[in-house]
Amino acid sequence: MGEWGRLRGRWAVLAVAAAMAGCVAPSAFQTGSAPAPSDVAPTASAALESTAVQVAGAPSPAATPTPAAPVPQGATLPTPSASPVELAEWRDGEGLPGFDVSRYQQTVDWAGLASAGHAFVYVKATEGTAHRSPTHDEQSEAARDVGLIQGAYHYARPNQSSGTLQARFFNSSGGSWTADGHTLPGALDLEFAEDGPECHGLSQAEMRTWVREFSDEYRRLSGRIPVIYTKTEVWDQCTGGDTSFADHPLWLYDHADAPGRLPAGWDRPTLWQRAIVDDLDRSVFFGSRDQLVAWASAPLR
Repeated sequence: MGEWGRLRGRWAVLAVAAAMAGCVAPSAFQTGSAPAPSDVAPTASAALESTAVQVAGAPSPAATPTPAAPVPQGATLPTPSASPVELAEWRDGEGLPGFDVSRYQQTVDWAGLASAGHAFVYVKATEGTAHRSPTHDEQSEAARDVGLIQGAYHYARPNQSSGTLQARFFNSSGGSWTADGHTLPGALDLEFAEDGPECHGLSQAEMRTWVREFSDEYRRLSGRIPVIYTKTEVWDQCTGGDTSFADHPLWLYDHADAPGRLPAGWDRPTLWQRAIVDDLDRSVFFGSRDQLVAWASAPLR
């Protein structure tokens, strides 16, 4: 993720000794070999599922998003039957290391990362309503083969189409969730626009509506509330510091030695993307491995 930063120059590898101090042991971030960066996508394409069981076949891209049936007025959105997961105080303990990948990582040492202690990965699936990552299926299968718990992410293009349409495209193109203990809920990657107005030409009220449409539709289709990946500055500037999404798991984008100020409404992140090492965005899940598996099967409290 962090696509805009990647496109502006891949401000690249942070010092491991400095960036990894504190939350995750340095050994958990060792890799076998540095993956080679891919070419920059020629258009607006850029910047997030796991078992040791082989997947029979990867889902094929949907040429056009399939319209979902409208939700009857007063209908209740589906929710998983499992009990919510209660996480420990998020600043306690080391947490679990993970990472995310997209077409920019053509070579990934999956086995090396798993053996070094990485527990999860988010693989980019889609952006907007037209682009499906050409590496999603291959990367997802590779993650499954080494036993990583995985999820998919959608790169938001709020200026191109509604949140509802983009959630449908994401869910039908690799972003769906299933309560198998190996699939993380899908994530919405909300960043500043790569060009033009930083908030994609939307007002704060329009952006709040857009995110809510995406969240409601994804939840209706998948049964899970999506993770929101964002930076504090992006959230505050583009949504006006909206606090109504505090029930959504937060994936904080903050490359630093320790998490800084959180976006308005959240009192803790569930995930923290903290650095780039060997061309991979490195993250931390604030919980134990058992809790990660439980979260893959049920919502957070």
